[in-house]
Amino acid sequence: MNLRLAMASLVPSSPPARQAAVLVQRRWRRHPKGGIHGPQFHRFPTEVKMNWPPKDRSKLFLLPDSKRLLCVAKGWYYPDGITGRDKKETSVVLSFASKNKHNHMDSLTVQEVQKLWELAPDIQAQFKECEAKLEEETELNVQRAHVCK
Repeated sequence: MNLRLAMASLVPSSPPARQAAVLVQRRWRRHPKGGIHGPQFHRFPTEVKMNWPPKDRSKLFLLPDSKRLLCVAKGWYYPDGITGRDKKETSVVLSFASKNKHNHMDSLTVQEVQKLWELAPDIQAQFKECEAKLEEETELNVQRAHVCK
């Protein structure tokens, strides 16, 4: 039996507008408690915390390639990993935001930025090695048998 006919037979003496309202209510009651769409899990906790959007921040910077937003603001972290008011250490942080929605992505402390600057020559050398190998790998890829499954 059709569900609409069954629902309409439950309210035989009511006008058609009321019957339609009952059908709409019943349709929404069929979904589970959390709705038909489940959780998205887009939020990942970070080690360096900060209030987002920051009330007191520097001028915004835009990365040229990825269009990510950067700003300097106040944040905090827990050096020992144990949370609590007396364990919290406040610091200046460099924070990254997504390009379209400006959601907070991650933050770096001053020590992390200094370490990144120290590692910059090694990282650039690794990029140059990968670019040198790129031509060889593309030639090998052309020689491989490509099979569509």
